[in-house]
Parts: sequence; C-alpha cells; structure tokens
Amino acid sequence: MHRFEALKPEHEVGGFTCGDPRYDRWLHESAASAVRAGTSAVTVLVRDGGVGEARVVGYFALCATAIAREEMPNRARAGGLTPIPGYLLTKLALHHDYRGDRVGMWGTQLLVGAFRQVAGASRLVGARLLVVDPGDPALVPWYEGHGFLPTASPPRLYLKVSTIEQQLQCYDA
Repeated sequence: MHRFEALKPEHEVGGFTCGDPRYDRWLHESAASAVRAGTSAVTVLVRDGGVGEARVVGYFALCATAIAREEMPNRARAGGLTPIPGYLLTKLALHHDYRGDRVGMWGTQLLVGAFRQVAGASRLVGARLLVVDPGDPALVPWYEGHGFLPTASPPRLYLKVSTIEQQLQCYDA
C-alpha cells in the first residue's frame, strides 16, 4: 500500500535514490531542515513493506512564491496583483525502482499529490499559479504533458491553479 505523508523525522530517507544526486542529496541532507525552517513543505510517498517497515519511494516539495509579472506570458498576468502570488514546486523525485511503471504511473501520482496540496492551499491562501523549474531539460516534455506551459524565463514552466482544479476533477472522475 502507498500513501502520502508530510516528511517527519521518523521517515528513513537514507536509502532513497532517484538517479539524480542533486535530488537525492537534497532529500538526505536538506529536506528536514527546510521543513523545520518553514521554507518548504515536503511530502513523501511511502510504500508499506513488512511489519513496521515503510519505504520512501518519492517526494515533492512546495513553497509559496511571488512571480514577477514580466516572467509570465500575457495570458497568465491577469488579476492585477504585482508580483503574482503562487506556489513553487521546488522538488519532485521518484525512486529509480519506480520509474517507467506504466500501471502505477508513480511520477504522475506524485504530481497529482502536489496538485491536491496546491488546490487545498489555494482555498485557504489564494494564489494564481504553480511554477516549476524542471531541473533537467529532459523533464520539460513530461511536465508539458501534464499541462504546464513555458514562462518567459525558460526553463521555468507554470500552470494556473484553476487548471489544476480542472485536472483534479478529471483525475477523480
């Protein structure tokens, strides 16, 4: 069984490896301090193993951000606020054992988990956009396949919160 949980000290993250040492190192060395400092909310995807065993197989990190209007295309600038309030998907990584699983689609499930948190947060604290810096140009098509659009500052991509809410309705149907 798999579940999403907020990162806690009892999560064993030392065995996590996604194939990108930057993302592995961030989870191993910096994620817990980012949570303690309040700079990111980190959510882990946990797989239950045997009795008392749980394995972190993926994670994402979100934080609030403000996006300069000039970084966005015209269609994303409406709403009048300067800068534009939003959320930043700072990290999203999947354990290498889970990559390519066309049944579980774990990468998509991680992203949908982030979408759910953004939609919930935006009902409490308004924001217009979710922005991501893919970290690897090879990931741009994957994000675009989930509806992300390029900003005026590549390689950053964005998605409107209203689009996220529509996508969640489709995922839930």
